[in-house]
Amino acid sequence: MTDYKPEHTNMTLLASGKSSRLQAMRQKSMHSPAAAANVTVSGPTPAEEATNPHWLLARQLIDRRLAEILAAFPPGRQRSLFKIRYGLDPDHLKQQPIRHIAKLLKIQHPLFTDPRGDQKEALELTYNHPA
Repeated sequence: MTDYKPEHTNMTLLASGKSSRLQAMRQKSMHSPAAAANVTVSGPTPAEEATNPHWLLARQLIDRRLAEILAAFPPGRQRSLFKIRYGLDPDHLKQQPIRHIAKLLKIQHPLFTDPRGDQKEALELTYNHPA
């Protein structure tokens, strides 16, 4: 039996050796961003900026929560596992009224728990409603 001691002790399971493929995989995994980077949350468009600010805030809170949930699932299975757990595909979820989405995703925010005045009107709009 030969005693092989790697030159560099590392947190990896395999010794670095001379494998260029393993080296490339190791570099890719070390420099790749987290799984949450697959879900992009974009800011409001200029047309949306002129709309109801409560609706925009609700969209931002929903986007943030949706990104957190999807980031918790494995990268290749995010949509299917989300559909199994919540009963809707993320794209179909965005066609629902904001109040329903907040309740389904269990978002705790004063906008959803204690709406007042025009906040109630914003919660009745759908996620994709531009006005």
